[in-house]
Amino acid sequence: MPKKLTLIRHGALDSKLDGCYVGRLDVPLSAAGKQQAHTLAKRMQDAQVDALWCSPALRAKETAQPIAERLQLDCCIVDELIEVDFGRWEGLTFEQISAADPELVTEWAAMNEDFCFPEGESQREFWRRVNTIAEQISDCEHRHLALVSHGGVIRRLLCLLLGWPQQDYLKIEIARGGFATLSLYSEGAVLTGLYNE
Repeated sequence: MPKKLTLIRHGALDSKLDGCYVGRLDVPLSAAGKQQAHTLAKRMQDAQVDALWCSPALRAKETAQPIAERLQLDCCIVDELIEVDFGRWEGLTFEQISAADPELVTEWAAMNEDFCFPEGESQREFWRRVNTIAEQISDCEHRHLALVSHGGVIRRLLCLLLGWPQQDYLKIEIARGGFATLSLYSEGAVLTGLYNE
């Protein structure tokens, strides 16, 4: 029997942050995001999840809380599940970033692993961190592991687990409050569902 993995993106944020890069900004869920968290908890209740891991970010913890309560699971905070640090781009839109740092945006788009978000995290550090998460998933003995994390982390994990090029991570859309399900075999992973509602 394969292991199961559910990758949950935290719920919605205040609408003023729509379209903004939110990595290490520690912001809470909006009212809509809290409702999404309760809906996710209901959806998970029959999934036989036996472990719940969560990013240390407030928005992730607020998403995980109703899931943990409904499933009667302890929520394990895993620091590596935090979103990438966008540095001085935090809270800005792509248009604002492009206007302020056009050369850096071009470097970022080239997917160079040496690229570093200004005053933030490098691609190399981020990819190494996500690799560590993938190893932890592989090593864990749970039958069905659920992770509550962030868009960037989840897309990178999907590429790693499915054997897709890291450059394809932007081809995956996982909305706030959405989730992906996978079956994990010794030979590799199979994507069994992607839910954006």
